[in-house]
Amino acid sequence: MKNRILFIATLCLTSHIVTTYALPANYTVVAPQCLTKNLSGVNHTLASTSKFSLLQVNRQGLNQLIAAKHQGENACGGFFNVTADWHEQTAPKVFLEKFIAPPVATNSHKAAYAINYSDQVKQLMGQLNPDNMWASLTTLTNFHDRYSNSDNGVAASNWLKDQVDAMVKSSGRNDVSIRFIPTRSIIAGRAGSFNTSATYKQSSLVVKIGNSNASGIVIGAHMDTLNGQMPGADDDGSGTVTVLELAKILINSNMQFKKPIYLIWYSAEEEGLIGSGYTEKYFKSLQMGVDAVIQFDMTGFSYQNDPTIWLMKDYTDPELTAFLETLINTYVKRPVKYTACGYACSDHATWTQQGYKAAIAYEGEMKPPGHPVPGQIIKDNTYIHTTMDTMEKLSLTHMTDYAKLGIAFAVELAGPIA
Repeated sequence: MKNRILFIATLCLTSHIVTTYALPANYTVVAPQCLTKNLSGVNHTLASTSKFSLLQVNRQGLNQLIAAKHQGENACGGFFNVTADWHEQTAPKVFLEKFIAPPVATNSHKAAYAINYSDQVKQLMGQLNPDNMWASLTTLTNFHDRYSNSDNGVAASNWLKDQVDAMVKSSGRNDVSIRFIPTRSIIAGRAGSFNTSATYKQSSLVVKIGNSNASGIVIGAHMDTLNGQMPGADDDGSGTVTVLELAKILINSNMQFKKPIYLIWYSAEEEGLIGSGYTEKYFKSLQMGVDAVIQFDMTGFSYQNDPTIWLMKDYTDPELTAFLETLINTYVKRPVKYTACGYACSDHATWTQQGYKAAIAYEGEMKPPGHPVPGQIIKDNTYIHTTMDTMEKLSLTHMTDYAKLGIAFAVELAGPIA
C-alpha cells in the first residue's frame, strides 16, 4: 500500500487548530537608507554605513518600511527583518556587514548548466492547464486577505496544503512529503536547533518531490499579503498559483528525478522576508542541501500585453540567471530583458544572502531607484499593496509563460531518471 508522508515541523499549525500569537513590540531590521530616512516611528540605530542601517523599530516603523518598498520616488528594494537573528551580544557593525556584504554563492561547485532533457520538458509543458491557475487564483482572492498573522492567512496556507494533499492522493505517489515550517518556537534538527522570536500565525509550506537526500532545487513564491482588504491577485497570488500548477504537473507526471524538488510557499514575505528566513534555517538545521533557487514573486501583470520575461540582475547569481535566459529562449520563446529590484526585494534574497545560487523571474520592469526620468514609462503593476490588486488586471498568458519556465527549471536542474 502506498502511503503519503506528512511531516509537520515542531509546534506548527494544523489544519484545524488556530492559536493567537502576539507580534513583538519591537523589531530589528537591516534596510537601505533610502527606505529608512523618512521613518517617523520609534526607531534606534544600532549601526550604519553610507547606504545601510541596522535599526530597531516599533510596529509603526515596520509598517512604514513595508509601505516604502513600493511607494515614492526613491524605491530601492526591501529590507530584512532580522528580529530572530539579532542578539544583544553581537557587535552591531559586524552583524550589519554580514547582511550587506556582496553575496557569493558557496553552497555548491561551479555549475555546468546545459539543456539535456528537452523531450521531458516538452512532455510536461503539454500538460499545463492555464484554467487551473485562474480557478486557483479566484479562490485565493476570495480570502479577505492572506496576512501572515491573520486567521485568513492560516486558512490560505491550509487550503494550499489541501490542494497538494489531493494531488498526492490522486496520483498514488509515495515520494511526496509536506511540511509546515512555522515562524515561531524552536525547530530542532540533527545538526542542532535554532531559536525563533517572531510569532506569526501563518506557516510556510514546503512540498518535497522525491526521496533523494541529494542537494535539491527550490521553486518558491510567497502566499501572504498585507493586512487589510488586500486580495493580492498579483502580489503574490499569481506566483502562488504558478507554483501550485507546477506541483500538479510534477506530482501527476510520476516522473522521478535525480535531485529532490522543493516547492515552497513562504509566509510573511511582506514583513521583511521572515518566512523564507525560517525556511532556510530549517533546511540548514537538517543539512538539506540546495543547488539552485528560483522565485516567482508576481507573474501576472503584463504592461500593454508585453510578453517580455524580466530577470533580476541584482542580488542574484549571474550564472544561474544566465541559464534562466537560456531556458526561456529554448522553451518559452519570449523576449528576455533585465531589470533590478534593489536590496532584499523578495524571498530569493534570503537564499542569496546565505550563499545559495538564487534567481528571480519577474513579470515586468521594476521602477528604478531615484527620481524618474521625464517621460519614462514604468512597466510595473502600480496596484500592488492596494485593494485594487485584482484579477482583471492580469494576463493568464503571461502567467502561463512563467509556469513553462518553472517546468523547464525543475526538469533541467533536477534531472529526470530514465
